[in-house]
Amino acid sequence: MERILRGIMRYRNTTREQMVKEFQKVRDNPEPKAVFFTCMDSRMIPTRYTDTHVGDMFVVRNAGNLIPHAQHFQDEYFSCEPAALELGCVVNDIRHIIVCGHSDCKAMNLLYQLRDPEFASKLNRRLSPLRSWLCHHANSSLERFQEWRDAGMKDPLIFSSETPLRRFVAYIDEEQKFAVEDKLSQINTLQQMSNVASYGFLKARLESHDLHIHALWFDIYTGDIYYFSRGAKRFLPVDEDTVDRLSEEVRKFYS
Repeated sequence: MERILRGIMRYRNTTREQMVKEFQKVRDNPEPKAVFFTCMDSRMIPTRYTDTHVGDMFVVRNAGNLIPHAQHFQDEYFSCEPAALELGCVVNDIRHIIVCGHSDCKAMNLLYQLRDPEFASKLNRRLSPLRSWLCHHANSSLERFQEWRDAGMKDPLIFSSETPLRRFVAYIDEEQKFAVEDKLSQINTLQQMSNVASYGFLKARLESHDLHIHALWFDIYTGDIYYFSRGAKRFLPVDEDTVDRLSEEVRKFYS
């Protein structure tokens, strides 16, 4: 805690003045462009690796960058994720939703272990809120992963996105660069796009192409950011060789 207090003092003496100017600029008319869902992992600093600033994004963080499917909730049982979708996309008319996973995700590493029925038992879930959270809201990702793994880990997966008819094909780590848990993390990130689209209050905007869902994936060891390209059917690194092509894809499909 002392480190945080000292950090606050450094902020007061360095970047505070500039940040206050940014706050004043957007105070009465903020225009955020995205709702950004990512993991709570301390190594994930989304505003830094996207170079975004005050007023640019709503950021929602939880264990495993999950957006629970609408089927899990009734009126009295809701969590902050759908509330954030409503606040961002209905109240504030944001047009882009981004889900960002990452490598060496501790939640995804634990989800991989939950393949063991004993480890995922009801008793163990009662003892661990984290296991319960993952078993309830990431089980669909684990099921997709296990089907893909059992089939040889080479065939593409098919996901739905904005609507059940707007499906896309996804090849996962064809170059075999990442650990098996990271492959699960990428599948989980794509599965959340389907979960976002399950909420009825977004249906009209999604069907009219007025609201768009994207996926990013961050490799914490190299600092590389990957964007899921529906055209290329895979996660592509965002770099000097791809950024123009990815920008064109965004303009073409999501403008």
